[in-house]
Amino acid sequence: MQLAGKAVLLSIKPKYADLIISGSKTVELRRSWPSNDIGTMVVYSSSPVQKLTGIVIVAGIKECTFDQLWTVAQEHGGGVTYDELRDYIGTKSHAYGVMLGKVFPAEVQIDPKEIFENFTPPQGFLYLGPNEFQRVLTTMFPSGVPL
Repeated sequence: MQLAGKAVLLSIKPKYADLIISGSKTVELRRSWPSNDIGTMVVYSSSPVQKLTGIVIVAGIKECTFDQLWTVAQEHGGGVTYDELRDYIGTKSHAYGVMLGKVFPAEVQIDPKEIFENFTPPQGFLYLGPNEFQRVLTTMFPSGVPL
């Protein structure tokens, strides 16, 4: 699979990971974002699931004020209430709406410890090199990623 941009593994609470994988949540809300050159997200559904559950193409990034981000969340199934978003963003003047494109639910949900030696869930994100990303793809999609 040849995709534009870098790949990151994102640690996401199971409730939100499920909404993303189902396609009903089309924006991931983040206090910070590494850069605009991220092309692919590997979804890590955090505790208690602790599995890689799918891959999502990043369609774009919106840097927003809180009010702008709330509007983006409402329009794109952000999955949070106003108060939850306010608590999450805190005092930051800007945050990010990661606009989600095509979603590829994992053929096999995998414990990342089976792929990465000494895996520790990232607080935010973890860059994946080309070889690491390829290992993720072949493990999650043994019969190939359906592009």
